[in-house]
Amino acid sequence: MKRFLLQLTLVIPTFLSAQFAYEGPIPPITSGYGAFGDSTFTSQFFYLAPDTTLECQDTIHGIITFPNGIHSPRPVVFRFPGASNENLSDSVYFRESQFYREFVASHGYVSVTMQWNYDNSNNYGCAYQMVQEMARLHADKIDTTRVGIHGMSAGAAMSNWISLKKFATDGWGSNGRFVWPDAGASFIGFSNDWPNDIATQTDSGLAAMPDDVLYLMTLSDWDQVPDPRTCIDMYNFMGVPDSNKEFMIIRGDTVNNYVYWATHFTTNTYDNDSSQFSVYVTKNDALDYWLGTRLLHSLMEAAWNGDTAARRICMGNGDPTQTTIAGGAMRGPIVTDQPWMTMFASWNSGQGYMNACTVPWNMRQYVTADACFNLSVPEIDQHPRLKIYPNPAVSNRPITLESTIEISHIKVIDDLGRMVAEFDEHVIELPQSGQYFLGITFSNGERTATKLLITE
Repeated sequence: MKRFLLQLTLVIPTFLSAQFAYEGPIPPITSGYGAFGDSTFTSQFFYLAPDTTLECQDTIHGIITFPNGIHSPRPVVFRFPGASNENLSDSVYFRESQFYREFVASHGYVSVTMQWNYDNSNNYGCAYQMVQEMARLHADKIDTTRVGIHGMSAGAAMSNWISLKKFATDGWGSNGRFVWPDAGASFIGFSNDWPNDIATQTDSGLAAMPDDVLYLMTLSDWDQVPDPRTCIDMYNFMGVPDSNKEFMIIRGDTVNNYVYWATHFTTNTYDNDSSQFSVYVTKNDALDYWLGTRLLHSLMEAAWNGDTAARRICMGNGDPTQTTIAGGAMRGPIVTDQPWMTMFASWNSGQGYMNACTVPWNMRQYVTADACFNLSVPEIDQHPRLKIYPNPAVSNRPITLESTIEISHIKVIDDLGRMVAEFDEHVIELPQSGQYFLGITFSNGERTATKLLITE
């Protein structure tokens, strides 16, 4: 089917951060990582015709924003909004996407975004078509060897899928690449072409993600929309070494009676409200910078320029520069390579989630039994074949694990999700008191988890 491209150019000669309404006692970042850059830029609307061969039944509505006066291809961030963005007018979508588009372009890079589910018809292939076509049509501006993919909510699921297709299959990003799924990770793919696309969704398909990809997954403490089990499943099987992979739980706070909400739309200002899905939140606050632009900035600089200071922010494995927010003025995020359900306030409170991991668009559930596993960390008396004694135990004293199936490996996780020890034997010792979670792998490949209390 013949494709076409129409463009409406909006020239923005200078950038003023004051154009974004701001609130809260903690000021925005005005210098360093997370601050807007100095480059001026141009935004263009684009419209791409449907392409049924890629499961795209819709005309694609999108925007490309690029620095003025560029004469060679630049690194690019493809950003996918959440599923609440269908049927937005171009002017509303311009506002919704403006903050991150202009942030990326202000630093000399290219931003491309679209309403990938414009009519809510689940035409997931439109996102794939957009990425392909925009790279072809703007080859003079877009460097496909340096690519970032950033998505929110259902757009996070799109980011997981697109990054595997473009990085693992097509070799994009060979000179620097990152993926940032935020606030959701249900797996989306070619639904009509499922037999040919199924390999992407499997454990081995996720494991094919190139080792050099920087992979950051973020969720908010009180997000009730995604099922965290899906996010944990995706994170655990994504084939990136721990040194290039980070799981971050964004926590809100109250400062001078101002509430910083850690909910579904924490880093996505000017989008539908997290509880009503009909009220637009139009103002930014410190969370949009410290857990929004600062993370995106550090990913771009670490992936594309090898910036080691930026890497400590996005891949710091709990480095103080990563967990100290606004100089300590508000609570920092929980950073871990071993995420657990009990780390989320929404899960612990029993207020749950709106979209279970069994939603139809989570294709992981069709290829693995692990996609919707129960990670509520049961008590030891709920494991009929497993015995731990003593429990509670005493620090620096032997603790014995017995099982009807041989235990091959034990990981010890503290209550912040940090792995503090690993054992290949069934007798362990821990030096400090506290509550721990044991991740146990049996010789037959089965896994389970349980709690362990250590006293002085």
